[in-house]
Amino acid sequence: MVHTGACVAALLGQGGSKRFGITWRWLRFFKNDRDRRDLIICGSAAGIAAAFRAPVGGVLFALEEMASWWRTALLWRAFFTTATVAIFLRAMIDVCLSGKCGLFGKGGLIMFNAYSASISYHLGDVPPVFILAVVGGLLGSLFNFMTNKALRMYNVINEKGTIYKLLLACLISIFTSCLLFGLPFFASCRLCPPDAVEPCPTIGRSGIYKKFQCPPNHYNGLASLIFNTNDDAIKNLFSMNTDNEFEFSSMLIFFCICLFLTIFSCGIVAPAGLFVPIIVTGASYGRMVGILVGKRSNLSHGLYAVLGAASLLGGSMRTTVSLVANVFNANVYDLIMKAK
Repeated sequence: MVHTGACVAALLGQGGSKRFGITWRWLRFFKNDRDRRDLIICGSAAGIAAAFRAPVGGVLFALEEMASWWRTALLWRAFFTTATVAIFLRAMIDVCLSGKCGLFGKGGLIMFNAYSASISYHLGDVPPVFILAVVGGLLGSLFNFMTNKALRMYNVINEKGTIYKLLLACLISIFTSCLLFGLPFFASCRLCPPDAVEPCPTIGRSGIYKKFQCPPNHYNGLASLIFNTNDDAIKNLFSMNTDNEFEFSSMLIFFCICLFLTIFSCGIVAPAGLFVPIIVTGASYGRMVGILVGKRSNLSHGLYAVLGAASLLGGSMRTTVSLVANVFNANVYDLIMKAK
């Protein structure tokens, strides 16, 4: 979304595209270095605002990551851009909720439904959260180091021609499929919770409880994470009151495969992405810490997952302020919508 917003802004900043015969004379007013730079910054802020429904987070991301020079006029332009995105996005979601989006369903974005407004913590909860943050930052640095090594190796392969790029993507795809379909066989089946919020086991749709070769009234925790979209996996990991839904061994396997598959999928000819896979990886890491801490902490495993995702993102993306604003904004928005 950041890349898309920046590309659209760059296209507007040069007056359109002469190659495709799409030009606008009135946009020549912005055809100078300063305005084009400002438009690209605003475009990146719009991408973040659209992805997380967080206007302030988009502005802070532009300030923290995109802009080398900042001034008051740019602040207001970026905020006006992200506010417009938020209003338009809300209108489009309302249209989809009314059932007018056809195959696109009801629309919506990743919602960090992790905690309620009445959370309390004690001094004993601080040390595990501090350790989680430090280890998450180190894992983020390790992720960057390994990704850089993988990209250097892929550059050597990609220079040999298009056929090698396609073969590399096919090999990684086959390896990923075998891994994801094979590992759930080694996970144990768990009895469905009596107070499950949705049907257990879940068959034929996205949900928390995937049956996957388990007997009736049982589900496979690892398959429940693997055979879901990244968005649904994030919701499952971030959800509160699900401390007993996943066991430590499943979370450890899921964390390892997410980490290594994200590293080796980056740089191939398929646009695999990094931001959301890192959120999934960090959430599984945070869940593992929550399981290890257990009842010695007052915080739910879902909140540990949120903190783990934030720590891994902060260590790998080097963003802090905008990251907190994005996660916090999405949580507050979800609570407001539930209150309504």
